[in-house]
Amino acid sequence: MFVFWKKGYVATGVVDLEQATGLGRQSLYGTFGDKRALFLQVVERYFERVLKPGIDLLDAPGSARAHLEQVFRFWEATAEAPEFNGCLVGNSVPEFGSQDAEMSDVLRRKLELMEGAFARALRRAKLAGEVNANLDTRATARSLLTLAQGLAVVARVNREPAFVRGVVQTARRMLD
Repeated sequence: MFVFWKKGYVATGVVDLEQATGLGRQSLYGTFGDKRALFLQVVERYFERVLKPGIDLLDAPGSARAHLEQVFRFWEATAEAPEFNGCLVGNSVPEFGSQDAEMSDVLRRKLELMEGAFARALRRAKLAGEVNANLDTRATARSLLTLAQGLAVVARVNREPAFVRGVVQTARRMLD
């Protein structure tokens, strides 16, 4: 997972995968099929281990605004970390784009799950009076998803705390 996450699908070679897994070429293909099949499994694993905990947090009982704030703090801490490699899902979108309908569909569904979690949290926060009463929850959910993905891309080359904090502050202001 970390090899694809750091290098991307195209730049990851079989030798990289052999080194990362400790498997030889034949064992690698025998275990996972081809590189594409392995990557699809990696995307699922990444989603379960990295993205789903954030979705679960946004869907958890309690203050939806507090959960959103916790996600924002996570963005900030993660984007400033020296080993940050962006978001595997977001990093993969430009690699596949419209050239690979199946892979694009898999990635789009993961992004839609994240957007849905933002939308649910924003609706709950709106009902509880924790965010602006006129907030368009769907548009704001899409904006938060896009902001998160944009931050994940740009922070791969700009981890300046002031930059990252500014982006996160903008996310917060969207709710008020």
